[in-house]
Amino acid sequence: MISRTILLVGFIASFSSAALAEMETLHPVKMEGVTELALKRRDGSAIIVSLVQAKIGDSYPYKDALLWGGDVGQLPKTILTAISVQDRREKITVPLSAYSDLGDVKSASVQGLAQGFTVSVHGGDTAGAYDALLRFSHGRISERIVSSREFPDQAVERTHYSFP
Repeated sequence: MISRTILLVGFIASFSSAALAEMETLHPVKMEGVTELALKRRDGSAIIVSLVQAKIGDSYPYKDALLWGGDVGQLPKTILTAISVQDRREKITVPLSAYSDLGDVKSASVQGLAQGFTVSVHGGDTAGAYDALLRFSHGRISERIVSSREFPDQAVERTHYSFP
């Protein structure tokens, strides 16, 4: 097995060639409508992620909401309205709290892990830019981490999900 070292935004990570086979690159997300991402595993199974993004209209009820991708007193132009995930033909429930505050999504990716997979979402512009990571394991969402790109250590949210 071949091992490689990759420089990823300020830190070095080593991956085996098998792990690299399950890595996915960033894909642009449509400003409106459905963007579908797929990751085929070595065993032939697939993870399919659908992101649905829509414009925020005048009827949006939260006028002063501080949403990721927006700013104080300024809403993002679009917002994620749904994320659906299918792993090995099994639908995984993604709660509204995992995506409903993510605005102006620009790109996303799916990456396979030894135990599960992650969905990375990147959005916003300049000071409102953010990175969100949704971690899935054992057929469920287990964690969400969202951080500001400008102040990643000061502006960060972590949510741990636990289901019976």
